[in-house]
Amino acid sequence: MQPPACLARLYSWTNPEPPLHRHVLAVAALLIAVPLVAQAPDQPDRTIDAAERRAVIDGVLDKLKQSYVFPDTALAMEKAIRARQRRGEYDRITSGRALAESLTAHLQGVSRDRHLRVRHSAQTLPVANDKNAGPDSAERAQQHRFAQRLNAGFERVERLPGNVGYLELRSFGFDTSEVSAVAAAAFTFLSNVDALIIDVRRNGGGSPFMVAQVSSYLFGPEPVHLNSLYWREGNRTDDFYTSREVRGTRYGPDKPVYVLTSRSTFSGAEEFTYNLQTRKRATIVGDTTGGGAHPGGIQRVTDHFAVWVPRGRAINPITKTNWERVGVRPDIPVPSDSALKTAHLAALRALRPQASDDDHRRMIDRAIADLNGTEGPKP
Repeated sequence: MQPPACLARLYSWTNPEPPLHRHVLAVAALLIAVPLVAQAPDQPDRTIDAAERRAVIDGVLDKLKQSYVFPDTALAMEKAIRARQRRGEYDRITSGRALAESLTAHLQGVSRDRHLRVRHSAQTLPVANDKNAGPDSAERAQQHRFAQRLNAGFERVERLPGNVGYLELRSFGFDTSEVSAVAAAAFTFLSNVDALIIDVRRNGGGSPFMVAQVSSYLFGPEPVHLNSLYWREGNRTDDFYTSREVRGTRYGPDKPVYVLTSRSTFSGAEEFTYNLQTRKRATIVGDTTGGGAHPGGIQRVTDHFAVWVPRGRAINPITKTNWERVGVRPDIPVPSDSALKTAHLAALRALRPQASDDDHRRMIDRAIADLNGTEGPKP
């Protein structure tokens, strides 16, 4: 899944001004899951010389000192990289890809920040001439086509046996205007199920605005404080709430929700999971997630190198902390490939005592038997 080239300019903004801040977050967060400047396996590597190595190292460290969310950690990373540089550890690196991988490993070794990474591109990276300029009409059209191709992150919606809903979300990285109609259709379809399973096992991140937009369907109309993001730049904090109004039909605040996770669940998908877990709105089933809670964006360093700089940190209103490094721990820990069956069975067993009549109980019993591979009651 390769994002449109026009997103490179948006993603390279380092100091968005309101009201563009909201749009930039959405675009940048999409590329958390799909790093724009990551070199594709079939893309040729580039040979680099000593001058380019120095320029890349100096540029990356400058970006981190200027913007990394924890200034002390930025200085510690610089000290560690400079020590390696003095020892000549980078002198023999002549591959652009290898330099990016080495710097990423060494920076993460100090920061333990999985969002922070250096990327190399064999193609020349675009330059943002005006960091406060929004996309033009052609770029907006390209973004729209991209969102349509990926159905705004909504991969699969269905009704499972026993009247349990299933929704797979592959990304939270789309502008809320692109998500609106798709979310309305998905949740309207799911409005009559008795329990809902939301699968973010293959979801690598996204915008806090889309996270709040989707979460709004799982609560009532009264706004709920989901998360806050603190930004080093401006020493400001942005709060994110559910919406009073949604298109389509809410699933609502009362029926059970299960969220499926894996080790690949990361960033915005972890926020979605953590928000629901701390609000006791969902039961989390699967593996502990990846552990990335620092939002930010890609910053161009040279014609062929960029660095993804975490510039903020999440602050949950309940725990006053976040899932950085530790991940979101599931309520029902199971291997991720077993999570769907486990959640489906848990939902059915919780629903059975509430069955309204014998036919309803028999429907649930048949679904449980089928999942267990045993013969259920006759229709």
